[in-house]
Order: sequence, then structure tokens, then C-alpha cells
Amino acid sequence: MKSRFSFDFKALQLKITDASTNPHMIYIKEHLVRDHTADKPSGRTLFIVNVPPYVDEQSITNAFKEAGTIQSVHFSEKPNTINSNTEKFTVDPCKPSFRVCYLVFKKVAYLQNALKLKELQPMNLDAHIVLGINKFIHEHNESVFKPMELKNRIEIFMKRCDEKIKKEIEKEKQLEQEDDEGWITVTKRSKVQSFARTEKVENKIMAKENKSKKKKELTNFYTFQIRESKMKHIVSLRQKFDEDKKKIAQIKQSRRFTPF
Repeated sequence: MKSRFSFDFKALQLKITDASTNPHMIYIKEHLVRDHTADKPSGRTLFIVNVPPYVDEQSITNAFKEAGTIQSVHFSEKPNTINSNTEKFTVDPCKPSFRVCYLVFKKVAYLQNALKLKELQPMNLDAHIVLGINKFIHEHNESVFKPMELKNRIEIFMKRCDEKIKKEIEKEKQLEQEDDEGWITVTKRSKVQSFARTEKVENKIMAKENKSKKKKELTNFYTFQIRESKMKHIVSLRQKFDEDKKKIAQIKQSRRFTPF
């Protein structure tokens, strides 16, 4: 009894050269999803699973050369994952795991030709695959960027970041505009209306803080506090009494009776 997997996919042998005695088996079918993206258009994309980690873009292009012209190749660890177009400063090492591949043909007829293939071409048609110790040397050399190439990648990365930040600022400025109902969206870059911290304002703030501190203090709570407060009150009354006496004496001296 055939499984559902065998009905959906078609099995093909993937060889490195014509002399390969142990080919690898891959499975292909048309990429059919509800929402197609621009990089994987409907009717022109071939979905391939069980792709070995040593297969690169040139290898898979050589294998499906007889079907027609291939527009682009996308590798992914899992199906339907979004590939990031962000420039990286270093090359990600090839993970030793099987992947999925999306082959995008230039014409719909080329996809139909690929689905009808019974045998694939060898991947190493142009002798670009490096084997043995030379493979590891080549991968190491390719993983190291030249100074100028790294500089260009950094400049491209920073340029994209600046453009992204600029677009976010413009979008937030549009949100800050008053809508038809009079509402304004507050964003993280919105300016908060603040007052000038003049000396007069500072004095008011300090007076308010001192007043709040005094409210928190416990007055006349202990017996000695009550006794001290009474003594201070008596002293202040005596000082005021002496001042009043002096004022009355000054008024009497300055008063002059002049009947005529």
C-alpha cells in the first residue's frame, strides 16, 4: 500500500557525477500554498525535500538543467520559512542537516518539464564541486571576507538601518497628527510639553517638598516634644510682648499735642 507521501511527491536520484554508484534520493512536487510570495510565485516554483547539506545553488541548477531556465534558488531548513534579506558580516557555516529547496523557473512550462523528468543531470557538470581536503580549505577561504568586501557589507547594512529608522520616524509623525475625531496617537518619540525651570519655579517646588516633609513628621507625639513646644510658645509670646512695649513707647514719645 502506497503512503500519502509517495502520491504527493515524485522521487528522483541525485548524483554528483555519472560515475556515482550511490546516488541520493530527493522528492519533488509543485509548490502549492494559499498565499504565494513574490520570491516563490505560483505556477513556477518547484518544491524539493531531503536535499543534502553539500548541495548548493549551482549544483541543483545543473541537476534540473534539462527542464528549463531557472530564475532563482532558495534553500531553507524548514518549509515556508521567510528568508531574511539582511546583509550579514560573516557567512553562516553550512549545517550538516538536510534542507528543503524552492526552484523558481522563468516559465510555467519549465516547471511542468521538471515534474515530468525521470532522471536528473549530474550536479558536477562544470566541475565546481570540491571534494576531500580541498573542500575544507575552500570553505574556510570563502568564510573569510576581504577588508573592502566587509566594509561594503557594513555600509550597506548601516544604510538599510538608517532608511528603516527614517521610515519609522515618518510613520510616527503621521500618527501624531490629529485625526477627524480630534484624537492624537502618542508614540515613544512624542515630545512632552514641559515648563521652564526658573528660580521662582524651583523655589515653589522646594517649598512644596518641605511642606510635605513637615506633614510626615510626628509633632507633639512624645512628652518632651509637648514640653519643648510649650516652652518655645512662651518664649515667642514674651518676645512679641517686649516688641509691642517698645512700639508703644516709641509712639508715646513721638506723639505731640498741638492745640493751636
